[in-house]
Amino acid sequence: MAILVEEKKSFNWTSLLIVVLIFAFAFGVIYFLLLAPKPGVEIVVPSDQKLTSELSKISFDPASLSESDAFKQLKEYTGVPVTGNIGKSNPFAR
Repeated sequence: MAILVEEKKSFNWTSLLIVVLIFAFAFGVIYFLLLAPKPGVEIVVPSDQKLTSELSKISFDPASLSESDAFKQLKEYTGVPVTGNIGKSNPFAR
């Protein structure tokens, strides 16, 4: 008769820890991508648009501008543009 002696196998804690971490990571990803409450949309207004909205509130009367003394004292330094002959009448003719 033979006596069989078996060694007691130790539990592998490293593999259990790895499996638990994988499940925790998968649950975290699923929760934050699919189940977490969505934050409200925050609108950040550019500074240029703020300036534009402030300028749009200004009232402007062109008649009072054209009748002002400062406007009448302005001088025009440019002449009337002259249009000349541009190109040929028939561009395919030599």
